[in-house]
Amino acid sequence: MAVEKTTGVGQSAATLGVLPARASGRIAYFIELTKPRILVMILLTVIMAMVAAGTLAPWNVLWTCLGTAMVAASASVLNQWIERERDAVMQRTSRRPLPMGRVAASQAAWMGWVLVIGGLMILGLLVNLPTMACGLATWFLYVAVYTPLKLRHWSNTLVGALPGALPVWMGWTAADGSLADPRAWTLLGILIAWQLPHFMAIAWLYREQYAAAGYKMITVTDTSGRGASWHAILGSLALFPLTVAALPPVSITLTIMCGLGLAVSVWMLRSAISFSRLQNQQTARRMLRVSLMHLPLMMLVILLARLLG
Repeated sequence: MAVEKTTGVGQSAATLGVLPARASGRIAYFIELTKPRILVMILLTVIMAMVAAGTLAPWNVLWTCLGTAMVAASASVLNQWIERERDAVMQRTSRRPLPMGRVAASQAAWMGWVLVIGGLMILGLLVNLPTMACGLATWFLYVAVYTPLKLRHWSNTLVGALPGALPVWMGWTAADGSLADPRAWTLLGILIAWQLPHFMAIAWLYREQYAAAGYKMITVTDTSGRGASWHAILGSLALFPLTVAALPPVSITLTIMCGLGLAVSVWMLRSAISFSRLQNQQTARRMLRVSLMHLPLMMLVILLARLLG
């Protein structure tokens, strides 16, 4: 795929201008800004947490998913708005709507603010205040903490794991689950632990592009790959006790579900160990693929345990 040549960090949508497009094409560019594939994964996580916490009510699910999707979309849009000039430097992100000039920076900014305000209002008025608070915390940590930290310190991925996991609490509280319940913390822990091998794989695969854009990813500050390897392994190991906590083998059904959960965690750990032994494109991509399959499988096991238990 051809990539448009960029001149450096200073090149942005403002200097490129907004390329003309048909109405349908413009709408597609705005949708692209919301990162739809990530939104789908977030909503699946929210629904899984709602099922784990209690009984689903159709209207509650609808408003929770809509509000969550708007808040998450806002975070993605404003993240790209803030990083639009650096996105133009990285081949991985240079064809996004803002670096390509498909959407004006001012339009993206307005879109991001309208989405977060609207999403929080939906959550606060039509779901409940704890869910709105979790949504606000998710948005703030991602946009105001994680995004600028990427330019300052390698710990940004560890910090970013929290807003990446908090949607599970949005689903939990939306179903009237209490955050004092240990199960809520277990689910949060699973999401945090899973992100470590997932994002270490991405950080390794695109380390040269991150370095060119000025990001302080751990794979940039520690080029040996040992730091990324340890993060991936420790995150994978943490999935074992968290799986047992989420699926305690107190019945035949839960024993089977726990066994399945541990099996997919072994798969994740094996890919992380392979990456630690030899850091290259092949092992990093394998760890990324396994992580992308691990989370849906784990969510399915938790859902089955709740429905069959």
